[in-house]
Amino acid sequence: MQPLDVSLITYTYNDGHFVDGLLDEVSSWTHRPSEIVIFDDGSSTAYSPPPTTIPTRVFRHDTNRGITVTKHEAISAGSSRFLLAMDCDTRISPNWLETNLAHVQQPDIGMVSGPVIYLSGNDLVSRFQRYFGDNHNLEKTGPVDFIPGNAFLMRREIWEQCEGMAGHHRNVCEDHFLCQKIRQRGLKLWIDAKARARQIRRINRIAMLKRYWKWCHAPIKKEAEQQQDIPQYLQHALITPHADRLKFSIEREELLFIYIEMLYVSFIVLDVLDHLILNNRQASVHKAAWWFELSSIVRQYPLMYAVLRSDLAQLGQTPVPGWDSSQQNPWSQAFEALRTIEPSGVYDWLNRSGIPSMLAEEESLNYDFSFYEDELFRPSARRN
Repeated sequence: MQPLDVSLITYTYNDGHFVDGLLDEVSSWTHRPSEIVIFDDGSSTAYSPPPTTIPTRVFRHDTNRGITVTKHEAISAGSSRFLLAMDCDTRISPNWLETNLAHVQQPDIGMVSGPVIYLSGNDLVSRFQRYFGDNHNLEKTGPVDFIPGNAFLMRREIWEQCEGMAGHHRNVCEDHFLCQKIRQRGLKLWIDAKARARQIRRINRIAMLKRYWKWCHAPIKKEAEQQQDIPQYLQHALITPHADRLKFSIEREELLFIYIEMLYVSFIVLDVLDHLILNNRQASVHKAAWWFELSSIVRQYPLMYAVLRSDLAQLGQTPVPGWDSSQQNPWSQAFEALRTIEPSGVYDWLNRSGIPSMLAEEESLNYDFSFYEDELFRPSARRN
């Protein structure tokens, strides 16, 4: 098969085995790239690719500089007419490149891709992400508002005209930034449902929750600074979607999702409160009020309560005492959905069977590296 004028570009940081797996799959593609570009973002052991018949160039940062800088430099290094950028933990269908090459050559299209689904396994976290997480543009064909950075194809001329990801200074949402640049030029983002992709990195529940919050915490905290009624704002922004996911979890008989939801919503509410306290927009008593409501539900289930406190400690949150139970708790409405399901016996099941099975599963699995696991959510002071 004659290779096309396509650069396959990928990146690694302490997860070179994913790159190895990606390169191994290239031979099964119906169309293959003419070159491979790999960028090692300061891995503790320098990445060295396996032998391949495709010309391969490897670049390396001496120290880790983050995904935005690395992606920008890696994609900019592609020398071909078409640039196929892929996260190393993404796998594409054999016809992906062939399908999307038919679209990317259209002058009004700036970027093409296909649906992406999270398929790392059938463990708790993988199932949770498959339902609620990294799934994009499923069953869509045609123009869309956003293409995730897992795998995308574009003409090098468009990348250069947009100046790539230059100007973006966060280590998340670089794909949103690039898509916005492309759309601002009047070009389409195009999806073909036949070109399917899957994300295969298996991460633990702490990394997963930090990852979700990393994407969206900054705008939520900024908006919270402008609110007079913080409990009401967080009820709308964070807790109502949580209640909807609780309902979904019960309908699907995924009862351990209830624990994940309880953990996540507590983590993010408390983190927002930390930010507001630092900026003199909220009193610490509101954290005490949240802990009081949470404890009033969970403390009668000793194992679940112990694991919940341990998980929240890993997420940077420890119990805050001091709430006067004779007062009206501002978070009563927030816990309504959790209180409603308590008579069903689901918390007793979680305490006796669900949590032990979750812990046993985690002991049996090997999780992949994720830099989100070390993410710290320290409260930040507002700049005047």
